[in-house]
Amino acid sequence: MDRDPHLWKTLQFTCSKEQNPPLDPDADKLYQKARIFEEKNNEANDREMVDLYREAAERGHYKAMLNLAGLYVRGIGVVKDEGKAVDLVEQAMKLNSPHAFYLMGVMLQQGIGVKRDDRAAMSFFRRSADLGNRYGQHATGEAIRDAFIRQGESEKNRGFSIAVQMLECALGQDLAAAGHTLGMHFLLVEEDPFRALEYFQKAASLGSDKSLYKLYRTFKNGEFGVSKDIQRAACYKNLDKQLQTDPKKRFPDIDRQCPLPPSPAPTSTSGQPSPRVGLWHQVGNPTVMFRAAAGDSLPLANGAPVQWEWEASPFEGSRLV
Repeated sequence: MDRDPHLWKTLQFTCSKEQNPPLDPDADKLYQKARIFEEKNNEANDREMVDLYREAAERGHYKAMLNLAGLYVRGIGVVKDEGKAVDLVEQAMKLNSPHAFYLMGVMLQQGIGVKRDDRAAMSFFRRSADLGNRYGQHATGEAIRDAFIRQGESEKNRGFSIAVQMLECALGQDLAAAGHTLGMHFLLVEEDPFRALEYFQKAASLGSDKSLYKLYRTFKNGEFGVSKDIQRAACYKNLDKQLQTDPKKRFPDIDRQCPLPPSPAPTSTSGQPSPRVGLWHQVGNPTVMFRAAAGDSLPLANGAPVQWEWEASPFEGSRLV
Protein backbone atom coordinates (compact mmCIF):
# COMPACT_ATOMS: atom_id res chain seq x y z
CA MET A 1 0.00 0.00 0.00
CA ASP A 2 1.39 3.36 -1.05
CA ARG A 3 1.92 5.58 2.00
CA ASP A 4 2.08 8.86 0.08
CA PRO A 5 0.02 11.31 2.18
CA HIS A 6 -1.77 12.53 -0.96
CA LEU A 7 -2.90 9.04 -1.96
CA TRP A 8 -5.20 8.41 0.98
CA LYS A 9 -7.33 11.38 -0.09
CA THR A 10 -8.45 9.27 -3.05
CA LEU A 11 -9.47 6.48 -0.69
CA GLN A 12 -12.82 7.88 0.38
CA PHE A 13 -15.26 5.03 0.66
CA THR A 14 -19.01 4.57 0.37
CA CYS A 15 -20.32 1.25 1.67
CA SER A 16 -22.29 -0.73 -0.89
CA LYS A 17 -23.40 -4.32 -1.28
CA GLU A 18 -22.29 -6.47 -4.17
CA GLN A 19 -24.31 -6.16 -7.37
CA ASN A 20 -23.60 -9.05 -9.72
CA PRO A 21 -24.16 -9.59 -13.45
CA PRO A 22 -27.48 -11.23 -14.39
CA LEU A 23 -27.43 -15.00 -14.82
CA ASP A 24 -28.97 -16.92 -17.69
CA PRO A 25 -31.44 -19.41 -16.10
CA ASP A 26 -30.36 -22.35 -18.26
CA ALA A 27 -26.68 -21.65 -17.55
CA ASP A 28 -27.46 -21.40 -13.86
CA LYS A 29 -29.05 -24.87 -13.89
CA LEU A 30 -25.79 -26.25 -15.30
CA TYR A 31 -23.84 -24.35 -12.66
CA GLN A 32 -25.97 -25.67 -9.81
CA LYS A 33 -25.49 -29.27 -11.01
CA ALA A 34 -21.73 -28.69 -11.11
CA ARG A 35 -21.80 -27.25 -7.59
CA ILE A 36 -23.50 -30.40 -6.29
CA PHE A 37 -20.72 -32.52 -7.76
CA GLU A 38 -18.05 -30.20 -6.35
CA GLU A 39 -19.54 -30.33 -2.85
CA LYS A 40 -19.58 -34.14 -2.95
CA ASN A 41 -15.80 -33.99 -3.52
CA ASN A 42 -15.75 -37.32 -5.34
CA GLU A 43 -13.07 -37.74 -8.00
CA ALA A 44 -15.42 -39.94 -10.02
CA ASN A 45 -17.59 -36.87 -10.68
CA ASP A 46 -14.78 -34.52 -11.67
CA ARG A 47 -15.10 -34.87 -15.47
CA GLU A 48 -18.85 -34.20 -15.46
CA MET A 49 -18.38 -31.33 -13.02
CA VAL A 50 -15.81 -29.65 -15.26
CA ASP A 51 -17.96 -30.15 -18.37
CA LEU A 52 -20.95 -28.54 -16.64
CA TYR A 53 -18.86 -25.57 -15.46
CA ARG A 54 -17.41 -25.14 -18.95
CA GLU A 55 -20.81 -25.15 -20.63
CA ALA A 56 -22.19 -22.67 -18.09
CA ALA A 57 -19.13 -20.44 -18.50
CA GLU A 58 -19.53 -20.48 -22.30
CA ARG A 59 -23.05 -19.15 -21.72
CA GLY A 60 -21.67 -16.20 -19.76
CA HIS A 61 -22.16 -17.51 -16.21
CA TYR A 62 -19.59 -15.56 -14.17
CA LYS A 63 -19.73 -17.90 -11.16
CA ALA A 64 -18.96 -20.86 -13.39
CA MET A 65 -16.00 -18.96 -14.84
CA LEU A 66 -14.58 -18.26 -11.37
CA ASN A 67 -15.16 -21.77 -10.03
CA LEU A 68 -13.60 -23.27 -13.15
CA ALA A 69 -10.63 -20.93 -12.69
CA GLY A 70 -10.21 -22.33 -9.18
CA LEU A 71 -10.16 -25.88 -10.56
CA TYR A 72 -7.41 -24.93 -13.02
CA VAL A 73 -5.37 -23.37 -10.21
CA ARG A 74 -5.64 -26.52 -8.07
CA GLY A 75 -5.56 -29.05 -10.91
CA ILE A 76 -8.86 -30.69 -9.92
CA GLY A 77 -10.58 -32.50 -12.81
CA VAL A 78 -8.26 -30.72 -15.25
CA VAL A 79 -4.56 -30.40 -15.89
CA LYS A 80 -3.29 -27.56 -13.71
CA ASP A 81 -3.06 -24.44 -15.85
CA GLU A 82 -2.76 -21.07 -14.13
CA GLY A 83 -2.83 -19.24 -17.46
CA LYS A 84 -6.30 -20.59 -18.22
CA ALA A 85 -7.37 -19.60 -14.72
CA VAL A 86 -6.27 -16.02 -15.38
CA ASP A 87 -8.16 -16.00 -18.70
CA LEU A 88 -11.36 -17.12 -16.98
CA VAL A 89 -11.07 -14.50 -14.24
CA GLU A 90 -10.50 -11.83 -16.90
CA GLN A 91 -13.66 -12.98 -18.70
CA ALA A 92 -15.63 -12.56 -15.50
CA MET A 93 -14.07 -9.13 -14.96
CA LYS A 94 -15.36 -8.06 -18.39
CA LEU A 95 -18.83 -8.88 -17.05
CA ASN A 96 -18.06 -6.56 -14.11
CA SER A 97 -18.19 -9.32 -11.52
CA PRO A 98 -16.99 -7.79 -8.20
CA HIS A 99 -15.54 -11.09 -7.00
CA ALA A 100 -13.56 -11.48 -10.21
CA PHE A 101 -11.69 -8.26 -9.43
CA TYR A 102 -10.96 -9.60 -5.95
CA LEU A 103 -9.65 -12.91 -7.33
CA MET A 104 -7.40 -11.09 -9.78
CA GLY A 105 -6.00 -9.22 -6.79
CA VAL A 106 -5.28 -12.54 -5.09
CA MET A 107 -3.55 -13.83 -8.21
CA LEU A 108 -1.36 -10.72 -8.40
CA GLN A 109 -0.62 -10.84 -4.68
CA GLN A 110 0.41 -14.51 -4.81
CA GLY A 111 1.88 -14.64 -8.32
CA ILE A 112 -0.69 -17.14 -9.64
CA GLY A 113 -0.49 -17.16 -13.44
CA VAL A 114 0.88 -13.60 -13.42
CA LYS A 115 3.96 -11.82 -12.15
CA ARG A 116 3.57 -10.95 -8.47
CA ASP A 117 2.70 -7.27 -8.05
CA ASP A 118 1.44 -6.11 -4.65
CA ARG A 119 0.63 -2.60 -5.85
CA ALA A 120 -1.47 -3.87 -8.74
CA ALA A 121 -3.12 -6.40 -6.44
CA MET A 122 -4.23 -3.59 -4.17
CA SER A 123 -5.82 -1.71 -7.06
CA PHE A 124 -7.92 -4.77 -7.88
CA PHE A 125 -8.86 -5.28 -4.22
CA ARG A 126 -9.93 -1.65 -4.08
CA ARG A 127 -11.96 -2.00 -7.27
CA SER A 128 -13.79 -5.02 -5.87
CA ALA A 129 -14.38 -3.18 -2.58
CA ASP A 130 -16.00 -0.26 -4.38
CA LEU A 131 -18.20 -2.74 -6.25
CA GLY A 132 -19.41 -4.09 -2.91
CA ASN A 133 -17.33 -7.26 -2.62
CA ARG A 134 -16.91 -8.06 1.07
CA TYR A 135 -13.60 -9.86 0.60
CA GLY A 136 -12.20 -6.89 -1.27
CA GLN A 137 -13.46 -4.57 1.46
CA HIS A 138 -11.72 -6.71 4.09
CA ALA A 139 -8.43 -6.87 2.18
CA THR A 140 -8.42 -3.14 1.40
CA GLY A 141 -9.45 -2.14 4.91
CA GLU A 142 -6.62 -4.15 6.43
CA ALA A 143 -4.13 -2.71 3.94
CA ILE A 144 -5.15 0.88 4.64
CA ARG A 145 -4.97 0.28 8.39
CA ASP A 146 -1.48 -1.19 8.06
CA ALA A 147 -0.33 1.64 5.77
CA PHE A 148 -1.31 4.34 8.26
CA ILE A 149 -0.44 2.64 11.52
CA ARG A 150 2.92 4.44 11.83
CA GLN A 151 1.82 7.80 10.43
CA GLY A 152 1.31 10.97 12.44
CA GLU A 153 -1.75 11.11 14.64
CA SER A 154 -3.90 13.21 12.30
CA GLU A 155 -3.19 11.13 9.18
CA LYS A 156 -3.42 7.90 11.15
CA ASN A 157 -6.87 8.71 12.51
CA ARG A 158 -8.19 9.60 9.06
CA GLY A 159 -6.69 6.46 7.56
CA PHE A 160 -8.12 4.34 10.36
CA SER A 161 -11.53 5.90 9.82
CA ILE A 162 -11.58 4.76 6.18
CA ALA A 163 -10.25 1.31 7.10
CA VAL A 164 -12.90 0.81 9.77
CA GLN A 165 -15.63 1.88 7.33
CA MET A 166 -14.50 -0.78 4.87
CA LEU A 167 -14.22 -3.50 7.48
CA GLU A 168 -17.61 -2.64 8.96
CA CYS A 169 -19.11 -2.77 5.46
CA ALA A 170 -17.69 -6.28 5.00
CA LEU A 171 -18.95 -7.29 8.44
CA GLY A 172 -22.37 -5.93 7.49
CA GLN A 173 -22.31 -8.49 4.67
CA ASP A 174 -21.71 -11.24 7.26
CA LEU A 175 -17.97 -11.68 6.73
CA ALA A 176 -16.88 -13.03 10.11
CA ALA A 177 -13.19 -12.46 9.37
CA ALA A 178 -13.82 -8.71 9.06
CA GLY A 179 -15.40 -8.68 12.51
CA HIS A 180 -12.41 -10.44 14.01
CA THR A 181 -10.03 -8.01 12.30
CA LEU A 182 -12.01 -5.10 13.75
CA GLY A 183 -11.89 -6.71 17.18
CA MET A 184 -8.12 -7.08 17.05
CA HIS A 185 -7.76 -3.54 15.73
CA PHE A 186 -9.69 -1.98 18.59
CA LEU A 187 -8.06 -4.27 21.12
CA LEU A 188 -4.42 -3.74 20.16
CA VAL A 189 -4.29 -0.55 18.08
CA GLU A 190 -7.09 1.70 19.32
CA GLU A 191 -6.83 0.29 22.87
CA ASP A 192 -10.60 0.10 23.27
CA PRO A 193 -11.18 -3.45 24.61
CA PHE A 194 -14.91 -3.00 25.18
CA ARG A 195 -15.56 -1.95 21.60
CA ALA A 196 -13.32 -4.86 20.56
CA LEU A 197 -15.54 -7.26 22.51
CA GLU A 198 -18.57 -6.07 20.53
CA TYR A 199 -16.85 -6.90 17.25
CA PHE A 200 -15.62 -10.27 18.53
CA GLN A 201 -19.21 -10.99 19.61
CA LYS A 202 -20.55 -10.21 16.13
CA ALA A 203 -17.84 -12.28 14.45
CA ALA A 204 -18.51 -15.17 16.84
CA SER A 205 -22.21 -15.06 15.97
CA LEU A 206 -21.16 -15.59 12.33
CA GLY A 207 -19.06 -18.63 13.21
CA SER A 208 -15.59 -17.20 13.86
CA ASP A 209 -13.66 -19.72 15.95
CA LYS A 210 -10.90 -17.13 16.46
CA SER A 211 -13.32 -14.65 17.99
CA LEU A 212 -14.95 -17.29 20.18
CA TYR A 213 -11.53 -18.24 21.53
CA LYS A 214 -10.61 -14.60 22.08
CA LEU A 215 -13.81 -14.02 24.05
CA TYR A 216 -13.25 -17.21 26.05
CA ARG A 217 -9.66 -16.37 26.90
CA THR A 218 -10.36 -12.71 27.72
CA PHE A 219 -13.02 -13.58 30.28
CA LYS A 220 -11.21 -16.68 31.57
CA ASN A 221 -8.04 -14.74 32.39
CA GLY A 222 -9.41 -11.23 32.87
CA GLU A 223 -7.25 -9.68 30.15
CA PHE A 224 -7.00 -6.13 28.71
CA GLY A 225 -8.72 -4.57 31.71
CA VAL A 226 -11.79 -6.78 31.30
CA SER A 227 -12.92 -8.40 34.55
CA LYS A 228 -12.43 -12.12 34.93
CA ASP A 229 -15.70 -13.99 34.47
CA ILE A 230 -15.50 -17.79 34.57
CA GLN A 231 -19.20 -18.23 33.80
CA ARG A 232 -19.01 -16.16 30.62
CA ALA A 233 -15.81 -17.91 29.60
CA ALA A 234 -17.53 -21.28 29.97
CA CYS A 235 -20.40 -20.06 27.80
CA TYR A 236 -18.05 -19.14 24.95
CA LYS A 237 -16.15 -22.41 25.35
CA ASN A 238 -19.43 -24.29 24.94
CA LEU A 239 -20.20 -22.43 21.72
CA ASP A 240 -16.71 -23.17 20.44
CA LYS A 241 -17.25 -26.89 21.07
CA GLN A 242 -20.47 -26.72 19.07
CA LEU A 243 -18.62 -25.02 16.22
CA GLN A 244 -15.90 -27.68 16.23
CA THR A 245 -18.59 -30.34 15.89
CA ASP A 246 -20.40 -28.43 13.15
CA PRO A 247 -18.18 -25.87 11.32
CA LYS A 248 -21.28 -24.41 9.64
CA LYS A 249 -22.90 -23.63 12.98
CA ARG A 250 -23.93 -20.02 13.56
CA PHE A 251 -25.09 -18.28 16.73
CA PRO A 252 -27.65 -15.58 15.87
CA ASP A 253 -28.81 -15.58 19.52
CA ILE A 254 -25.33 -15.20 21.02
CA ASP A 255 -26.34 -12.02 22.84
CA ARG A 256 -28.95 -14.05 24.71
CA GLN A 257 -26.76 -17.09 25.31
CA CYS A 258 -23.56 -15.24 26.25
CA PRO A 259 -24.41 -11.56 26.81
CA LEU A 260 -21.52 -9.14 27.08
CA PRO A 261 -21.20 -7.17 30.33
CA PRO A 262 -22.11 -3.47 30.26
CA SER A 263 -19.25 -1.28 29.08
CA PRO A 264 -17.52 0.61 31.93
CA ALA A 265 -18.09 4.34 32.25
CA PRO A 266 -15.83 6.52 30.07
CA THR A 267 -15.61 9.23 32.76
CA SER A 268 -14.63 9.21 36.42
CA THR A 269 -12.99 11.36 39.13
CA SER A 270 -9.64 11.44 40.89
CA GLY A 271 -9.32 8.86 43.62
CA GLN A 272 -11.75 6.42 41.98
CA PRO A 273 -10.58 3.08 40.54
CA SER A 274 -10.06 3.51 36.82
CA PRO A 275 -13.09 1.95 35.07
CA ARG A 276 -10.95 1.20 32.02
CA VAL A 277 -7.32 0.55 31.29
CA GLY A 278 -5.64 2.86 28.80
CA LEU A 279 -5.29 6.58 28.31
CA TRP A 280 -7.32 9.18 30.24
CA HIS A 281 -7.23 12.96 29.94
CA GLN A 282 -8.47 15.68 32.25
CA VAL A 283 -11.87 16.97 31.19
CA GLY A 284 -11.40 20.44 29.71
CA ASN A 285 -7.60 20.08 29.66
CA PRO A 286 -6.67 17.33 27.16
CA THR A 287 -2.94 18.02 27.45
CA VAL A 288 -2.96 16.40 30.93
CA MET A 289 -3.00 12.62 30.58
CA PHE A 290 -2.70 9.47 32.64
CA ARG A 291 -2.33 5.92 31.36
CA ALA A 292 -4.14 3.55 33.70
CA ALA A 293 -3.26 -0.10 34.15
CA ALA A 294 -5.60 -2.67 35.69
CA GLY A 295 -6.23 -1.77 39.35
CA ASP A 296 -4.97 1.82 39.10
CA SER A 297 -6.85 4.73 40.65
CA LEU A 298 -7.24 7.98 38.75
CA PRO A 299 -4.80 10.54 40.20
CA LEU A 300 -5.02 14.13 41.33
CA ALA A 301 -3.98 16.87 38.88
CA ASN A 302 -1.78 19.59 40.40
CA GLY A 303 -2.77 18.32 43.84
CA ALA A 304 -6.52 18.67 43.26
CA PRO A 305 -9.23 16.16 42.33
CA VAL A 306 -10.46 16.48 38.73
CA GLN A 307 -12.81 14.84 36.27
CA TRP A 308 -11.15 12.35 33.91
CA GLU A 309 -12.30 11.18 30.48
CA TRP A 310 -11.13 7.98 28.81
CA GLU A 311 -9.47 8.47 25.43
CA ALA A 312 -9.81 5.71 22.83
CA SER A 313 -6.65 6.68 20.95
CA PRO A 314 -3.34 8.11 22.22
CA PHE A 315 -2.55 11.76 21.46
CA GLU A 316 0.18 14.24 22.13
CA GLY A 317 0.39 15.86 25.58
CA SER A 318 2.00 15.74 28.99
CA ARG A 319 1.80 12.63 31.15
CA LEU A 320 1.17 12.61 34.88
CA VAL A 321 3.59 10.44 36.85
